[in-house]
Amino acid sequence: MTALLNNVRTLAIVCSQWGDTGKGKFVDYFAHEWADIIARGTGGANAGHTIEAGGKRLIVHLVPSGIMCPGKINVIGNGVVLDPRQLARELSELRAGNIDYEDRLIIAQNAKLVLPQHLVLDKMRGIVAGKGKIGTTGRGIGPAYAHYYDRFGLFVNDLLNRDVFVDRLDQNLAECKALLKGYDRPDELKKIMSKPDLGSGMFYSAKDIFDRDNIVAAYLASARELESMVTDTDAFLRESVGRKNILAEGAQGLLLSILFGTYPFVTSSDCSDQGLATGIGLRHRDIDKTLAIVKAFLMTRVGEGAFPTEMGGAKSAFWCGGEAERIAREEGFSSVEEMEVAKYSSLKWDEPNEFLLGIISRLTGKEFGATTHRPRRPGWLDLPLLRYAVHVTGNTDIILTKLDVMGMCPVIKVCNEYEYIGPVYRIGQRTLQSGDRLKVAIPRDDVLKHCRPIYREFPGWMCDIRGITSERDLPLDLKALICFVERETGTHAKILSVGPDREHTIFSN
Repeated sequence: MTALLNNVRTLAIVCSQWGDTGKGKFVDYFAHEWADIIARGTGGANAGHTIEAGGKRLIVHLVPSGIMCPGKINVIGNGVVLDPRQLARELSELRAGNIDYEDRLIIAQNAKLVLPQHLVLDKMRGIVAGKGKIGTTGRGIGPAYAHYYDRFGLFVNDLLNRDVFVDRLDQNLAECKALLKGYDRPDELKKIMSKPDLGSGMFYSAKDIFDRDNIVAAYLASARELESMVTDTDAFLRESVGRKNILAEGAQGLLLSILFGTYPFVTSSDCSDQGLATGIGLRHRDIDKTLAIVKAFLMTRVGEGAFPTEMGGAKSAFWCGGEAERIAREEGFSSVEEMEVAKYSSLKWDEPNEFLLGIISRLTGKEFGATTHRPRRPGWLDLPLLRYAVHVTGNTDIILTKLDVMGMCPVIKVCNEYEYIGPVYRIGQRTLQSGDRLKVAIPRDDVLKHCRPIYREFPGWMCDIRGITSERDLPLDLKALICFVERETGTHAKILSVGPDREHTIFSN
């Protein structure tokens, strides 16, 4: 690690795929071994980072992943959209786990507020959109960002000034009520507002849609717990550049970036290292090094959108898009994971049915959303998408994660290019026609849904690699696969993750 971070004072950890690649583990790793400050700058409670260390397992949504490391300062930056009620729940869980955060967690005064109406809008839009839904988490992230850009959003600092908060809340509620009345779905609206994450009806008013007084009371109560943490984090981090080791924690992944992702099935923030720098109050040039995480040789996607290498194709998308949850509920299981364990844990890795192979991969890799618990859609590693990510960001130093998951699979497939099989499609000065080959993905759903993956097949290594601590001791078949990915994408695998714990980490030569 010393050689990798030579002369580095600000390090960014981001994802080059659709998220869920293991950022939490490596933020925790570098927080424990190297960083003084850990700062998160994008997304909101739609992100879930899982940390496993010392026999403890922690899932955080808003709190930075360095919180398990004593003595380290954790920052929620200005680019985060923050639901104070969710943060209060996380702080309660930290206290229950005897994880001390006093004087170690600070919150940007200019972070954006997520309010009950944002959750309502998010959920209602999903219902209205029907088959055209994006597949959001329903946590109010998109509407909160949209209101900020529309110039009637609220900031965390507004909670410190009651009159300001009430005045701006009234303006925001007026805009939201006008939109919701236009949907003209009062019964569905009442049902949405009866859900636990909306206070089981406490924010609902039959007369006026929202009970403004209850919103004010609940949010100002949260503010009393958080007010000692609210400060000018932008200034704090600017003053720390070059003096302290700063670890910038990314959320989601580049392919979900509002600027660079597979539009329209993206999140509402810029998940690149550029967006991350802005979201913690720094310039992109302040970042000395970026490590981009790539999950291999299984990759996953949550929600809607084209996924060329998905195991099981449309059947998998339908299953993970709600069908599995419906069946689990009807059959009395508490979750899709519980159902899949009961029904499919006896399957073998030589399973010829790719849909079932995807279930094996999901169960082995524990690929269920840390935030939503939805089953993640599994697929083979997609190099055209990785090449696109590298071309956009220039991030060639990567971390390969979850290398242990596919170890017992006898044949590993890697998509090296696409064949376009759709209608004639113009994109700028280029015209795609059926039969064209693509080495670099075009991140538009209109194109990706017509891309047939062309695979290279490799033998699996057929052993457990979690106990291996040196690159030279890795199976030859695994090393050959890693070299293939590096050569084909122009990347360098600086770190190899062979398991979920900190010690399951190998630094490459």
